[in-house]
Amino acid sequence: MPPSQIPEAELLPPALPARYSLASGQARLLARVVFVLAIPLFMMLMLALTISLLEPASRWVPLLCSNAAALLLLVISLHAAQRICLWRSAKFSPPPEPQSPEAGEPSGALARWFTASVPLNFRRIESVFKAEGIWSGSLAALAIYIALCGWSSSYVPLAADNNRWIAVGCLAAAIFTALVAERHLSAMAKEASPEAGQIAPVLRLVMAVQLLTLPAFIWPQLNSSLVINLPALLVSLVALEFMLRGLFSLFAPPGDGSAEPKLVPKSQLAAQLSWPPRPLRFLQQELHQRFGIDLRQVWAFSVLRRAFFPMLALMLLCGWLLTGLQQISATQRGVYERFGRSVAVLEPGLHVGMPWPFGRVLLTENGQVHELAAGEDPATQKASPLVDAEGPAPASADRLWDATHNFDKAQIIASQSGDQQSLQIVNSDVRFMWRIGLTDKAALAATYRSANLAELVRSTANQVLVHQFSSLTLDDVLSERRDDLAGQINRAVQQQLDSLGSGVEILSTIVEAIHPPAGAADAFHGVQAAQIAAQSLILREQGSAAEKAALAATNAAVRQDTAKINATEALSLARATAVRFAAEKNAYQQAGQVFIDELWFKQLQLTLSGRPLLVIDQRIGAGSSPTLDLREFPSLNDAARRDAPAKPAQEPSR
Repeated sequence: MPPSQIPEAELLPPALPARYSLASGQARLLARVVFVLAIPLFMMLMLALTISLLEPASRWVPLLCSNAAALLLLVISLHAAQRICLWRSAKFSPPPEPQSPEAGEPSGALARWFTASVPLNFRRIESVFKAEGIWSGSLAALAIYIALCGWSSSYVPLAADNNRWIAVGCLAAAIFTALVAERHLSAMAKEASPEAGQIAPVLRLVMAVQLLTLPAFIWPQLNSSLVINLPALLVSLVALEFMLRGLFSLFAPPGDGSAEPKLVPKSQLAAQLSWPPRPLRFLQQELHQRFGIDLRQVWAFSVLRRAFFPMLALMLLCGWLLTGLQQISATQRGVYERFGRSVAVLEPGLHVGMPWPFGRVLLTENGQVHELAAGEDPATQKASPLVDAEGPAPASADRLWDATHNFDKAQIIASQSGDQQSLQIVNSDVRFMWRIGLTDKAALAATYRSANLAELVRSTANQVLVHQFSSLTLDDVLSERRDDLAGQINRAVQQQLDSLGSGVEILSTIVEAIHPPAGAADAFHGVQAAQIAAQSLILREQGSAAEKAALAATNAAVRQDTAKINATEALSLARATAVRFAAEKNAYQQAGQVFIDELWFKQLQLTLSGRPLLVIDQRIGAGSSPTLDLREFPSLNDAARRDAPAKPAQEPSR
């Protein structure tokens, strides 16, 4: 009987399984499938590249990249299975050996000399580069790169057009096709194709990625980055497993070529995508196959399995009841809600209430003091770094006018130039110290009436500052009214917050600095210097005038007082003379000549008192006045002493 008429069953070697005879057809089918899948893979990559150039924030880019990466993992597995089928086909019907030098042995004198000089195992190097682990690991790394290309934190919403519904229809058709293929591979016997059961999880991965892509197309306003990036995350994890498997396969001991190769790009993570999920079944099977340990025969595990769900339910119940136990720290207060209604404000300590969601506690502050600068931007606000006490001052301590500070806020104030009114701009640094009120009413108001107390205080303070500064001039804010300005602002802000029912208490308002803008600081300094110089000259001249006026007033007062004294003395003397004259006149009228003589003798006695007298004639006529000689004559002794010769002076001896 010729070989063409021999039945195919009689040609099968008795030692080879049935999958060896089917390997040739399976290899051709897998090659066609890989070629067909490469077309949509290439189209999705080109479409994603085009959209990323036109609109980088479009959600089409991550969704297309995720599906392309999942499809690339499926192509990697199918291509590896095709190579295994080709090996089986070669074992079933080996080709004739060519009459050529042995592979890996260089021919020619030059090649032999190079081999002798550089001892390299070309066959081993060629086998490493042809190893399945190198290609599968490299392509898996490429899949990770493709999946993460469209990763972003924000995306623009999809346009409400028909393109997304076309994408939904294509995904539905692809999911149905993948489901049919997965059911076919799962139902295939292991003797016919051992790789079918290992490729089926990769098909489930592709279906999972496509299902996770559908919500982003069905709801165009869905802008959650987690929902859009979840398929890329799942594909990246499976691709990482592919890459690690390919890397670890390089360290496996080399075979002699007679052992049947195994599929390298497979995934245990993708195998968990089944319903119902049984993550422990894989561990149980591996322990039973590799170590012979059957956990089902262990009594302790059987008891634990039966008691697991009751114990879990009891633990969940206890955990749920413990949600009614609330501990409040010393720096906080709690607003207790029962069935959604606030019933009390809890002080620091341990409190027991109803479990969630029937009762819950909203925490709020308990006396913490905050500092807020009206000019600070909350978007760019950063915590001030700690500085050394002995080191240079921090930048926040800079109060110079010629520099622009982050905490300065521009304010418009009134100005007047002659008879015209205008506006001026100044920079102010006003800080507020605030806290939530210590009463229960304030705690309730701060919890329910405002979502951001700091922003509420900042906006209210800015409104009050605009209103306060609009009625002031530059001289007012820089001179006498600056001290009262902080108090006025504090009262106005507190009244505004109280009218809003915010529960915020303004402790103090500090005006750190008020000055013109940095660009006008030098000019304002010059104006201030001129004003100070002019004021100094005015005050100096006023002081000189006051000094001269005081001196003139003093001289006038002295002269006036001297005149009054002289007049008083003259008047007193005249009065005394008049009184004496009247008394003498009265005495003369009563005594006559006797008084005159007595007065004459008294005056004579006063005149001659202390004078030496020489009586010339004792007979004094009654009709004529005596003659008095008041000349002084020396005595005889005085004349003798004056006329005596002087003693001669002794001449000195020679």
